[in-house]
Amino acid sequence: MKYLYIIRHAKAEASTNQINDHDRKLTNKGIERAKNLNSWLKNKIPNIERLFTSSSIRTLQTTDILCNGMIPPIKKIVDKKLYAASEENLINYISFIDENLTTIGIVGHQPSLQELALTLVGSYAEGYEKVLNNNFSTSNAILILLNIKRWDQISPRVGILADYFNSKNN
Repeated sequence: MKYLYIIRHAKAEASTNQINDHDRKLTNKGIERAKNLNSWLKNKIPNIERLFTSSSIRTLQTTDILCNGMIPPIKKIVDKKLYAASEENLINYISFIDENLTTIGIVGHQPSLQELALTLVGSYAEGYEKVLNNNFSTSNAILILLNIKRWDQISPRVGILADYFNSKNN
């Protein structure tokens, strides 16, 4: 069994002509919601061993907040390939992750994160049936249990949506 946290970056400043999308920073509201997500993650078992994050400023800031105070510490991997990656690219990326890791997280962007979840999930824990029908807002997280032994076995419908964090309800 493998565990995958799909995490959308926290709320960032609005896109403008003056700021490149890659360089947008978190808002104060985004920082607070990322802190709430950090608190939720601290109570999750098993602990995230590694966070793979897009290279954008907002995902890096989100990841730093999520890693703050984690015991054991979470190792983070920043990869520019995760910025604007498609759902297909994300699945391919995950398939090359070290099989010795059991629990990982991906911090990234819409719409590919929700598309990834929709592709991987074949069933739902009680009460989570409608989660993927909703908008996957900033600072939200999905935990998918994957019925695989190695990351290279990842494929459509091998997962169970086991838990969900809605930043707007916490």
